[in-house]
Amino acid sequence: MSLETQESVRHLQQELAGKSKLEPEYRFYSLYDKVYRMDVLWEAWLKVKANKGSAGIDGMTVAEIEAAGAGEYIKSIHEELKAKSYRPQPLRRVWIPKANGKQRPLGIPTVKDRIVQQAVRMIIEPIFEVNFSDCSFGFRPGRGCQQAAKEVVKYLNWGLTNVVEADIVNCFGSIPQQRLIKAVALRIADGAILKLIRQWLKSGVMENGQYHETTMGTPQGGVISPLLANIYLDALDQVWKRRKMADREGSNAHLVRYADDLVVLTDGDPKNPMQLLERIFGKLDLELHPEKTRILNARMADFDFLGFNFRQRKNPKTGKWFCLMQPSRKAQNNLREKIREATTPGVKAELGVVVKERMNPILRGWVNYFRIGNSSKVFWKIQHFAEARLRRFMRRRQGRYGYGWKDITSELLYGKLGLFYDYGVIRYRPARA
Repeated sequence: MSLETQESVRHLQQELAGKSKLEPEYRFYSLYDKVYRMDVLWEAWLKVKANKGSAGIDGMTVAEIEAAGAGEYIKSIHEELKAKSYRPQPLRRVWIPKANGKQRPLGIPTVKDRIVQQAVRMIIEPIFEVNFSDCSFGFRPGRGCQQAAKEVVKYLNWGLTNVVEADIVNCFGSIPQQRLIKAVALRIADGAILKLIRQWLKSGVMENGQYHETTMGTPQGGVISPLLANIYLDALDQVWKRRKMADREGSNAHLVRYADDLVVLTDGDPKNPMQLLERIFGKLDLELHPEKTRILNARMADFDFLGFNFRQRKNPKTGKWFCLMQPSRKAQNNLREKIREATTPGVKAELGVVVKERMNPILRGWVNYFRIGNSSKVFWKIQHFAEARLRRFMRRRQGRYGYGWKDITSELLYGKLGLFYDYGVIRYRPARA
């Protein structure tokens, strides 16, 4: 796709966002024809292609579509949408293991459905995005986990150390579909767009050759699902935006939300925002997770949010409190498990492949994510663990025991093999016993 085509799509999105911002109550009537514009579909295809992903129930992969000719494929989608003959297929159900040993369902749409969902998202997202609250960070352009984590640090350093740590029970799977459609319809009056969204919500799933209808929630795995969840949960965000949660004692309570994961930080009684959360979620027909929702004081207990662990510490010299943010124990253990899997004795790949294609992407992504925290000590431990695992892996291949601290030099690991080393902020390096 040419730069000119990309620019035309961006210009369209800017126009939609501009009108939405100037007229917050305006309902958009004519959007469907923009979804099947060839430039929009082409950019949607490129985004789906970049995300890769597995095939849906039709077995068609991104690579196969590209090999057969993406141009004709996109043109056929254009014609289907224009004729209003497009119908989504059921999702392919797979189960993803969770850290607690349980599994969560994931629905994989076909590539065609992902392209159309992406095209619709590109058209309606600018309309909602400009009016979303600043407290929301999940699945939004230019926002993410790191920004949310920094926001938590800011409020803790302001002295808002009473914390409500909350989690929504099966949020994506529990959102009432009809109420979700009504939330979308507050800004979108185009019946064809609403029909598409309704079809995706009702498309059902295929598992082990059996069809199961979907009557609740948004399909986890769908391209448009995170946006739909944000639209529905915006009701919560707007309560905080309007009230700014100033209670009778004049205290402050600030919400930080990433999708269905959220915390509230206050310098007042945390029971007040907790009760407000319960009332709002009751009205939304959602439920706070009883085991993952709690009240704490950050000066007495730590808490995890988005993979980071937050705790308040007092500077012994100045007596001032500050926030210490570092990778959570759970995040560290998950990384160690991935490194173990990459270096198990059963791995038959060449040594260079193990390092550059298995270990390094894991380490690089993890370190870049947690680099914003007070992570020096943790990074040193992770570096030491990765190095030890690689040494042990190499010694096994040599038919020898131990770690080869003398034989396998750092120059070999980091110079010749290219093991990841760009930790950047490492300052804590205790001497090896």
